[in-house]
Amino acid sequence: MRKEWFNFVAVTRKKLARKTKKDVSHREAMKAAALEWPKAKIKILNRQRREERKKAKEREAVQSVKNKSPQKVDE
Repeated sequence: MRKEWFNFVAVTRKKLARKTKKDVSHREAMKAAALEWPKAKIKILNRQRREERKKAKEREAVQSVKNKSPQKVDE
């Protein structure tokens, strides 16, 4: 989560710099980002959960294909 926070601060810093037409310090960007962080954090967590579900579904599909492979029956 720490990595995502700093990425979010960097994006916020760029937005503020474009908006104010001046350089924005990291500290100022952190103050502004803290106001919007809860909403962004939820989006990040939802994305991570979605990716986990997708991977689990793919693993399950591979398992079912392996189990359904034709097996020779002794006659």
